[in-house]
Amino acid sequence: MQKRTSILLHLLFAVIVAVELTGRYVNEIQLEYMVKPLIMIWIAAYFLLYKQKKKFTVPVLIAFFFSWVGDNFLMFSGKNELFFFAGVGGFFVAQITYIYTFATFSEVAVRGLIRKNLLLILPFLVYAAGIYILLFPGLEGLMKPIILIYALSLVGMSMMALNRKGRVGQESFRLVFIGSLLFLISDSMIALDKFYHEFTLAGFWIMISYIAAQYLIMRGLILEKEG
Repeated sequence: MQKRTSILLHLLFAVIVAVELTGRYVNEIQLEYMVKPLIMIWIAAYFLLYKQKKKFTVPVLIAFFFSWVGDNFLMFSGKNELFFFAGVGGFFVAQITYIYTFATFSEVAVRGLIRKNLLLILPFLVYAAGIYILLFPGLEGLMKPIILIYALSLVGMSMMALNRKGRVGQESFRLVFIGSLLFLISDSMIALDKFYHEFTLAGFWIMISYIAAQYLIMRGLILEKEG
């Protein structure tokens, strides 16, 4: 019964994603208005149905909620720059909550991979610095510190996802970490398209990587067991 329910839910999700990506591909914003808010609602509902760990339910749902807030505000960023700021703010809270969740909860009380080898922080910092240097000439006023702070929160989230290695099951670690990297790629594309140079089908590639990121993070967290 549970497997059948999962299949039916995934068919629904496939329809939502297909409509969203079609809207992005053909540049039909009305399609996005219809389905984009449903993406994180579906992910949160699936998480609630299938999670094994109860302790981190609230922080995970907070991360999903503020991702949903960010999604909705960014839909209207073309109408008013304030919506972009609000969207970034929503995702910033989501990243901080993901950092808290990844760092705080585990299955075994051992040091994670990052804490065992602090040099692993360097590739993340180099990546963040490289993107920021590339974007800097196109940033004005408040966008300079805002983008810097958000970039640090984003790589911090991915670092904490890497730090889960050895603290949770291998499959849970793998899914969450891959999801965190896709999140990093998706948000990097948003920044590059907006502040550096527009590229073809940016919205399509941004959304396909973002949806995959959130889905994989959710599936990885579902696998984490009570410690």
